[in-house]
Amino acid sequence: MNTKVIVVIVLFVLAVGGAVAFALTQGGIEYRTIPELTTGSYGGERVKVKAQVVEIQSEFKPTRFTAVDIPAEGAQPGNAICTVIYEGDDVPQGLKKAAHVTMEGRYDAARGAFVATLLQTQCPSRYEGKELTPANVAPQP
Repeated sequence: MNTKVIVVIVLFVLAVGGAVAFALTQGGIEYRTIPELTTGSYGGERVKVKAQVVEIQSEFKPTRFTAVDIPAEGAQPGNAICTVIYEGDDVPQGLKKAAHVTMEGRYDAARGAFVATLLQTQCPSRYEGKELTPANVAPQP
């Protein structure tokens, strides 16, 4: 076999191996629910949370809003309300009341808030008509 072909194959295998190794070490951020974060089972690790915006207190940096946990399909909503502090640079345009968001960050028990470093809003067509309001969420104890 030609030496150039062997070198190209070896480089390709190394690149693919490196990409797989990087993906395995960087992946693994788990999705959690708001109730899981506020209980003793949460160890302070970086997680993702899906929630719905109930109220926006501040649109300026840091952005501060209240979110309610999105229950699993067919489940009844509980008392899963949480304050969110978004410390990222750009606030997504779709951040408004009733928007569904996916947040990445850590729950800070001392502040009583989820501190998000990444925030994404879902396309409104995915959640329109499915608003969860504080009226159908049990009050926090």
